[in-house]
Amino acid sequence: MYLTELLNGVTRFYTDPKDEPPATSLKQFKIHSYEAARTYNGELLECNDTDVHSNFLFSILRISNREVYVLLNKHYPFVAFASSVHEERIIFVNNKELSFFFSDLYKILYAESLNERLLYMRKKGSVLIKNDNQLNNAELAQIAYWKPVTAGGVLYNYWD
Repeated sequence: MYLTELLNGVTRFYTDPKDEPPATSLKQFKIHSYEAARTYNGELLECNDTDVHSNFLFSILRISNREVYVLLNKHYPFVAFASSVHEERIIFVNNKELSFFFSDLYKILYAESLNERLLYMRKKGSVLIKNDNQLNNAELAQIAYWKPVTAGGVLYNYWD
């Protein structure tokens, strides 16, 4: 079963104004991250926009002496959890407690789905995605350039 979350604009790229994706709120995400930390007697270590070259927001929570990254796609209310986040690689994990908390607010994406292979073939400088998707031409061109291996690499990326 493949993710159906490869929606138009999820990567943040588009050329046609009709393809402009919606936006999620950093302010609301900070509030939710703080509440999640408080709910589980933890602390919010950081919460911000990654940078202009990414398509996600993140917070770092410390709960039960363990740090977990909470990632929110900048354009769709998709939350994922990670044990580490670097431009080269994000290690996605599942977190039962935080999934329970955030599931009322966002759609939770699980590590198994995020680590699922992205199936595509090259075609004249672009790519043809075999997985279900609504990606626009600008996004397909970015995939052809960056060559992500997994669905998570599309949904949470540092492309510029």
